Amino acid sequence: MVGTWIVGLLLVPLLGVALAGPSAAGEPATEHIRRTTWRWRWAGVAFGAVAAAVAARADPLGRGVLLAAPLFGLCVLAGVVAGEGRVVARPAGTTRQAALETRQVRHYLPRRPFRAVAAAGAALAVLLAATTAAGSADDLGRAGRSLAYACGEFTAAHGPWAGSFYSLPLALLVGLGVLIATLALRRLVGRPRPQAPAGALVHDDAERRRSATAVTGACGVLITIPLIGVSLFTATGLLSNPCRPAWWTAAAWGLLLLLPAWTVLLAWSAVAVLRPGQRADRPAPVTA
Repeated sequence: MVGTWIVGLLLVPLLGVALAGPSAAGEPATEHIRRTTWRWRWAGVAFGAVAAAVAARADPLGRGVLLAAPLFGLCVLAGVVAGEGRVVARPAGTTRQAALETRQVRHYLPRRPFRAVAAAGAALAVLLAATTAAGSADDLGRAGRSLAYACGEFTAAHGPWAGSFYSLPLALLVGLGVLIATLALRRLVGRPRPQAPAGALVHDDAERRRSATAVTGACGVLITIPLIGVSLFTATGLLSNPCRPAWWTAAAWGLLLLLPAWTVLLAWSAVAVLRPGQRADRPAPVTA
């Protein structure tokens, strides 16, 4: 239920941001880009909320609840990608121009948030690898659904546990999202510059940065929601052993102490999806 509650709490601020509409317009060409990407981002949020609600009810063993949150993030990311693919309008007039320049993804990414999202992704990968390795079958023989431990002469198990029963489909969804994000970043860097009605090329670096920020935020939503949920369940499982070794306790509290940082990153990511930063750095040079 943790993932479902997180999605529900996210929808309130996201709805307010979405209803506020896109930011103030500037050049007509960049205004078209801003409106189009904003609408598709909001469509991704709406569809993701529906998909998450359906997924949460689909599996009585809790796998649907666990996958609801990353499925929501995946739909948000797909909305960002779809919007980016619809922003380029056919140039008007008989004379067209092309920009001779070198653009790279790193020129448009928000550096610190991107590094934080990458760190969260690495933390999720390590955590899922560890819980998968430690997982064991439950009482009905379903592999990777519980954590078995020994306490003196007695043995017991705690579940649900994020073993292979949960971690493999989760890793598949997150991996798919990262692949889509990579394609989106390549698309926003490689697409041609828009052309004004008068025929001049429009400097749209600010819009590319906003799109890159939105993609980074969508990845943050995709990664941090399951990271928070899996961290909570893992810490609970480790602390459930009454005669646990000291390193189990240290690992559990380490996971809990990181939760505020992941929550802050999730909050930034949620806002970045529908309201990317308005800061426009120095544009890349354009040569007609």
